Amino acid sequence: MSTAGASGRASAEAEPTAPKQAARSRRTTNLIAGLLAVATLIGLGWWVVYRIAYVHVVDARVAATMVTLSSRASGWIDALVVEEGDRVEADTLLLSVDDREARLLLIEREAQIDRLVAHRASLRERRAMVDARSGSRLETRRSELTAAQAALRASESEYERAAADWERATPMLEREIISRQVWEQHRNDHLQALSRREQAAANLARARAEISEAEAERSELRLIDTELEALEHEIAEARAQRDRQAVIVADHEMRSPAAGVIDEIFVERGEHVSRGQRLLVMHDPEDVWISANVKETELRHFDTGAEVRIRVDAYPRRPLSGRVSRIGSAATSEFALLPAPNPSGNFTKITQRVKVRIDLDDTDGLILRPGMMVEVAIEK
Repeated sequence: MSTAGASGRASAEAEPTAPKQAARSRRTTNLIAGLLAVATLIGLGWWVVYRIAYVHVVDARVAATMVTLSSRASGWIDALVVEEGDRVEADTLLLSVDDREARLLLIEREAQIDRLVAHRASLRERRAMVDARSGSRLETRRSELTAAQAALRASESEYERAAADWERATPMLEREIISRQVWEQHRNDHLQALSRREQAAANLARARAEISEAEAERSELRLIDTELEALEHEIAEARAQRDRQAVIVADHEMRSPAAGVIDEIFVERGEHVSRGQRLLVMHDPEDVWISANVKETELRHFDTGAEVRIRVDAYPRRPLSGRVSRIGSAATSEFALLPAPNPSGNFTKITQRVKVRIDLDDTDGLILRPGMMVEVAIEK
């Protein structure tokens, strides 16, 4: 009897407790549902505001100037000093092509210049010698000409005096004023003066001929000057060929045009490459930006300078910021390799996209590699 009584009392106490627990459970469920509803409304409101306040692009990418380096010379690669992923500074040697033949030709060009320079020095020495010799001779001949002219004037004066004396002596002899001996003396003086005058004239003619000969010898200087001028042009041409060959020799070494990182190498050491062949690709990791293709219908909502929120897929918890720096001048479809003509007349309108460049304010120490996926929100 006592056991049955105890069981009855327990059942009587449990019956009012069950409804209380059910009511408490319903209240908890309603509270959670209400909280979820509020959170959903807040999230939906934020999403709506976010979509209204920003132009959102989910398929943007990290971009950089990818520099493709090509060979400037043909030959076998004899040194490859970098690997993919290496960071290099500006003017760092990347690889070299066998340049033995090019260097031998450069030595030949330099020897040709040395030969021409030596020939020029020889011509200058010859000119100086001819100038000194012909100049001295010309001065001597001019002095002799001056002396011959003076001698001719003196002999002419002496001849005129002797001729006058002889002319006066002839009638005086006829009148027997003077003796024949005196007359013969005047005649001999006249003949001697005539002979001296003729000799002086001959000396003058010879002096003039020697001056002409000396001046002709001086004309050799003009020939040497002409030869020197032509030689200067030959030396300039040889130096230009030497400099061109030096450029060809330098082109056998490929050096980094700027600081950057090696992205991909397409050749190996020992391979033969041709001029213009693509050898490797590099970019500057410090100069990256975001490239986004924005729908043409959304371009009206922003302009250059608009603030941008950026989220890189590789770093989802590291938000970045930036600004629109450039808006493309043509749709991306204009640069497609395969254009989409419409010969049949059927037309399906497709919203076009325009490339937009976004410059980062700060990478916050993140390593951004070209091609990484990015989501951007451009403020309207």
